[in-house]
Amino acid sequence: MDGGRDRLIDHPVEPEREQASRVSLRRRDVYQRPLVEGREVGDSGRSRVAAWLKRITTSAGERAEQELDAEITAARVSRCNRIAVVSPKGGVGKTTCTFLAGNLLASHPRLRVLAMDANRDFGTLASLAPDAYRVERSLADLLANLERISSATALVPYVSRIPTGLHVMSAPARPEVMAQLTPDLYGELLEFVGAYYDVILLDLGTGIIDPLAQFGLERADQALVVTTPEFVTAEKVLGALRYLRGEDPVSSAHARKLTVVLNGATNHSGGLDEIGSAFRDAGVPDHVAIPYDDRLRVMLDSATYEIDSLSRRTRLAIKGMGGTVAQKLV
Repeated sequence: MDGGRDRLIDHPVEPEREQASRVSLRRRDVYQRPLVEGREVGDSGRSRVAAWLKRITTSAGERAEQELDAEITAARVSRCNRIAVVSPKGGVGKTTCTFLAGNLLASHPRLRVLAMDANRDFGTLASLAPDAYRVERSLADLLANLERISSATALVPYVSRIPTGLHVMSAPARPEVMAQLTPDLYGELLEFVGAYYDVILLDLGTGIIDPLAQFGLERADQALVVTTPEFVTAEKVLGALRYLRGEDPVSSAHARKLTVVLNGATNHSGGLDEIGSAFRDAGVPDHVAIPYDDRLRVMLDSATYEIDSLSRRTRLAIKGMGGTVAQKLV
């Protein structure tokens, strides 16, 4: 660059001291510290390296997110897909994973997606819908009126329609009604709504050997098996998987339907790689980790979920789960 500039000079260059006396203001007088993208940084090798690393990391993150967005958006189905969300342990985030995956499948490929609360013990899936979009009727009300439903429009009073396009169907609020809901009734309901949706996610209650969970797994095209990254919980989930449907280990054909979600990982969650390896050894190759994110927790609790407002780390994890689900759609 200096050589090129020298060739343009056709007159003697004045000594630097003489030039300085003629210049009253220099850029370096105004910007006395180095800048990166308009922001001052410490004038040290460490700070320059940190700024460079931040730039390339952000770019890599942007590319990774764009690839995931494209993968999910490209998802197509040939028929109604059923996805069971299960765990032998309670409080691990089944409802959260159902809601997050459902929103992605509805918003990106614009599939017709229904998230159904199949928890017979005071399910909370519908509570994640904003109050303005929540309906009072439950799946029990729909069951009682199936013969009157003959169009997608007639289903509207029974589903909470989220702005992303996701529809949510709530569990009944009364325990005596919950107790009457048998796997056969859920089967009848699934067959009926399957004519109106591309994807149905079943948020099942706690337990894998529970009759309703077994029903959901048997009817499902794929399943999300949710655990937390702690040893105690992961060990129980691993044990349940090994004996799922009497298979030990899980058969390869059945394993392809499963995705393990390690939900709520923190910086202090040790052994994530080891836990993932244990699930692979049990015949389940696909697992994703979703970090604990307090902002996500507040969003869900306040019914103000907006994925674009989350950190990229959390968005990538959620979209990674969505991408894995999208790949297994048929």
